[in-house]
Parts: sequence; C-alpha cells; structure tokens
Amino acid sequence: MNTALLKYQALTYRRDQLWFPLALWGLFAVILLFISRDAQSFDIVRAYLSAAPLTGGIMAAYALLDDPALELRFATPVRAWQLILQGTVLTFAIQALGALSFIALTLALGMDFSPLGNGSAVHLAWLIPTVTMIALGTFGAALGAHPVAGSFLVGLVWLMEVIIRDGMTVNHWKYAYLFMGILSPEHPDLVANQWALIGAALVFLFGAWLLLHKQERYI
Repeated sequence: MNTALLKYQALTYRRDQLWFPLALWGLFAVILLFISRDAQSFDIVRAYLSAAPLTGGIMAAYALLDDPALELRFATPVRAWQLILQGTVLTFAIQALGALSFIALTLALGMDFSPLGNGSAVHLAWLIPTVTMIALGTFGAALGAHPVAGSFLVGLVWLMEVIIRDGMTVNHWKYAYLFMGILSPEHPDLVANQWALIGAALVFLFGAWLLLHKQERYI
C-alpha cells in the first residue's frame, strides 16, 4: 500500500473523532480505578471491550467518506481497495491501541483474565468483533453514500445485539454474535462464531469495494 495515502489520511483525519474513543477509555479507566471488587472490575473490562467494536465501526464510516477533497481523490488514480485500506487501517490502529492499553492497565491492577481463556483468546475476543464492525461501518457508508448511514447501521446492529444478547447464543444467531468471546467465552461454538464473523467482515469489505467503483454516487 502506498505510504503517501496513509500520510494523507493521517493529516486529513478529523481529530474530533479521536475524542470519542479517548473519552470512552478515560471513563472506563476512572470507573475501574474506583471499583475495588474483582467481579465488578471484570465486568467493567468486558463492557469496555464490548464497546470497542461500536467506536471502531463509527470511526470507519467517517474515515471512508468524510473528506472535503473526496471528489479530487476520485479524480486521481487511487483504487477502491486503497481507499478502503487507508481508512480501515488507521481506524483499527486507534482501536487496537485503546484496547491493548486498557488491557495493560487492568493487568497492572492485578486483573485476572483467565475467565476469557488464554492470552490469544483474550485478544481475539475484542479483535474479531472490532474488525467486523469496522468492515460493517465501511460497507454501510459506501452503501448509503454517507458516513451517517454507516454509523447508523453499526449503532443499530450493536444496540440490537446488546438488547437480545441472551438470545444471540442460540440457533443460527450465534454465528452473528459479536460479544460471544467476551460475554460467553465458554460457548462450544465460539470458534465457529469467530470464523463466521471473519467471513462477514470479508463480505462487507468486498461489498464496499464493489460500491466504490461507482464513484458518481459519492460526488
């Protein structure tokens, strides 16, 4: 990938979008510091990791199309997959930094992550849903030709899964359950769920790639 595109994305990235993940991180960190009970602290950690996909999806929707020079960018020889990558890579980097630093903070406070499994299971629990929602936000923005459309789609899916989270662990819904690795790590179909989410992310990105070939929709 052309590093000039990443530099352009970093320079034109709206800094006000960073307040959302930073404020979320700070809020959960403060709550965590003031809670002394281990069970409650673990719930706070799981709540933060569950919220990371939401912020990632919203930020990805704006990273794709929220550019005042978008028409000029379409006039340059920049391919659709490059537009997608430069937005999703930066968004994922921000979310990964937040998640890893929060986990590091909780470990420093003596948090026990064994209920989520081993080290790789802990990271897959937030990484896979975050990637899936970043892909969904990208697809939603491309489909609706506006960042708000992608943000709305991400928020709707996230809210629905939070409301009916108990029902998401049964039948075919379990393959679309974003929070299984965080809230139900002992579920026997966790691996199948994670592969299904990865597959969904690839489908969303492919759909966004197809839509971005119709540049007249975004000008």
